[in-house]
Amino acid sequence: MKEFFSKKGKGYLFSLAALLFTAIGLIFFRMLTAVSVEQSEHPALIIGLAFGSIFLNLIATYKDYAKVPSIAAYATTTALFFSLIEGRVSYLAFYFSGDVMNTGLSPYLVTALVLFLLAMVCALFSVICKQEKDEQYSFRPSDLKVVIPMVVLVAVLCGVALLNSSGSPIDTDPSTESTGSLVSEPAGATNNPQSEGNYKTPTVAEDVWQGYTPEDYLAEDVSAKTIVYQLTGSATIEGGGEAKQFDAILNLCEDGESVLSVYGRGHRYDYYGYWTNEEDDHLWFCVACYTIEGMDGVCTIDYSYDLTGHFDEITINIALGFADGGQFVRNMPIGGNGSVSYASAEDFLREKGWEPTQAPSGSGNPVGGDGGNDAEGEPLFRFTSDSENYLLDCYADGTYKFTFVTAGLVESGEWTWKDWTFSLTDSNGKVTVADKDDESHALSLHFVAAIDERVNRDFTCDATTWGTALGTTGNYEPVSEASVLFSFASDSENYLLDCYADGTYKFTFVTAGLVESGEWTWKDWTFSLTDSNGKVTVADKDDESHALSLHFVAAIDERVNRDFTCDATTWGTALGLTGNYGD
Repeated sequence: MKEFFSKKGKGYLFSLAALLFTAIGLIFFRMLTAVSVEQSEHPALIIGLAFGSIFLNLIATYKDYAKVPSIAAYATTTALFFSLIEGRVSYLAFYFSGDVMNTGLSPYLVTALVLFLLAMVCALFSVICKQEKDEQYSFRPSDLKVVIPMVVLVAVLCGVALLNSSGSPIDTDPSTESTGSLVSEPAGATNNPQSEGNYKTPTVAEDVWQGYTPEDYLAEDVSAKTIVYQLTGSATIEGGGEAKQFDAILNLCEDGESVLSVYGRGHRYDYYGYWTNEEDDHLWFCVACYTIEGMDGVCTIDYSYDLTGHFDEITINIALGFADGGQFVRNMPIGGNGSVSYASAEDFLREKGWEPTQAPSGSGNPVGGDGGNDAEGEPLFRFTSDSENYLLDCYADGTYKFTFVTAGLVESGEWTWKDWTFSLTDSNGKVTVADKDDESHALSLHFVAAIDERVNRDFTCDATTWGTALGTTGNYEPVSEASVLFSFASDSENYLLDCYADGTYKFTFVTAGLVESGEWTWKDWTFSLTDSNGKVTVADKDDESHALSLHFVAAIDERVNRDFTCDATTWGTALGLTGNYGD
């Protein structure tokens, strides 16, 4: 072994480094594809090139036969690096042109790119340097005749791969040229706008739409507009641990507004903007803002797509964000001949399985609302975090709503207050129990979104807020189940009626030595006793003092009975309802 390493030169070390960088980079690439998906990416190709690079570098570390293994390893590693860039070029464009979701570049992607780049550089140096110390070959200027054509060839191959990409990156430069035959008039369009050559021209100028705010776009009544161009598409999108079908329809309206509607994985997305015909040379549609069904408000974005030359199949970039498991779906194909087959986006989306949960988009109101809690109005109480970007509201109907404002994520579940314990149950059935054991009795919990565990936040709610909302002000802790929580009184000390913290009661007729038990409940502002025979006795509290009063009849003998009362201060304090006895 010692003799083996003593003969190795710098080329060996570079080949070994290229091997290690490629192997580690492959691990990070697989971590990347486990959480993020690109339609233009070919993971199998990248994995194959990575294993090829590792194999060739391994051969080169043993013996670099006439430099063939190291040259082949360099070519393969270079193809690997540019294949990763090709597959993620729309991801990079999406980020550098303005990442509307504020997520930044994935650390897995950055790490994989850096490692593959280092592997490519090391592979190049392994070609230049000697693998064996006693090797006669050394790098000479004449060797550039071999190295330069090799580099050019690899660059050409990578360029061809980029030109033949399965998807197109976002293009925000209207000067970009496109080729192809011009599209014919759509068959289903009526009341056509003016035309210049083979393209229609919107009746409202481009600069007018450019001055619109997102709220202006949402105020437009799309349902009353004439559609002149229409494209549709579908794609199977990976993400959130499973593949789901997404369907999209693009409507270009006569007046120049464009609306792209997408449905998938239970969410509807609407992208608003405008389209324009530039001197009958380029046809563009631009996205200015978007909404997600169930989201309050609207998110602003700025992307353009060139439709010039064909409608047969273009690719669009959809910012699904955390409402879809944190995925950013790009290069989703849409196409057609431009003819209008659906009177509205709703007709198309219903055909694909969408059911509206509120007023449809484009009706003069934004898609959203308050997450289905219109009937309840304002929250009963609210949790807070260290950022106004995360909201957690609890409503009087027993539901909660979590909102991640920037990503437009809104999800609902149920909250319960039982046995002095506050808990949330999300749509997946996962239960989150709040802690209130600190001195201030504030409720604290770590919330994890049901749709994506990467969306999580710490929330707190002070005791004054939740205590007042739940009617437990002044009494934030349960007492021992064995303790008498409160007692009723009668006109004789010979009859006792005690209520315990575990929800049971005990009636005692002292003289006769009669003791019997049952259960008591406090529900919907009503106090009742249920005896061993199942008979229910409901207490009255409608007098001015709100005292509980009832006529108790023993389960064992109805001749044993008595009137009992409990003043409001006693039962109110015990149940944590001091100062709030009505419903």
